Amino acid sequence: MTIPHDPKRILVVGATGRLGVAIAKALVQRGDHVAVTARSEPRLDALADELTCEPTGRPTTICADLRDPAAPERIASRVLETGRLDGIILACGPFPHTPLEKLSREDLENTLAVHAVAPLLLVNALSEELTRTEGAVVALVDAGVTRPFPNHVAYLTAKGALQTGLRALAVELAPQVRVNLLAIGIVADPEADADPKRLHRLAARSPLGRFGTPAEVVHGALSLLDATWATGEIWGIGR
Repeated sequence: MTIPHDPKRILVVGATGRLGVAIAKALVQRGDHVAVTARSEPRLDALADELTCEPTGRPTTICADLRDPAAPERIASRVLETGRLDGIILACGPFPHTPLEKLSREDLENTLAVHAVAPLLLVNALSEELTRTEGAVVALVDAGVTRPFPNHVAYLTAKGALQTGLRALAVELAPQVRVNLLAIGIVADPEADADPKRLHRLAARSPLGRFGTPAEVVHGALSLLDATWATGEIWGIGR
């Protein structure tokens, strides 16, 4: 039996990254209207062309660099101009490799801005609308926050800050707004990664003996987006 889906309006942040693209496509395929934001305007336009279809039409595109302090308010204003908002998916994708001996204040501040500060401020800026629509927020975080790996101090620090901040917002915004997190393990795309040795190494690092796929992340993210009896939860996949 197919359960009818009531189309929603969803903002995807970090939409031109591999996982962001997969999530945006899945939302459109099930009939949702999407707004997409990322730093590269050409890549955003190309994604919008790919996502344009009936009956959802062309997605709203918002070019913004999350390192810019003005970005959260600018994104929020543009989203609200287009109508209602039912949900946000935070799929911010930069994965900076920063050996400890090369870690700088600039690295840490920029990574925190992209992965924690801007997303938290954006959710806060849109919280009134999400409260009105009884919407949801889903964030992609990293299983490495609780099982750290080397050479990513800035990235893991930022993801940890986002994880804590969103769980606090889940309390602040309840019961109208649901805020949940998807903590993902290693995700690889065999079609895009032609190095079999690298894929074997990735698979060997998982207790399940394999890496995850974008499709599995999409399934998890949309399941949390639709979950009506969960908030402040961290759903781990890929461990």
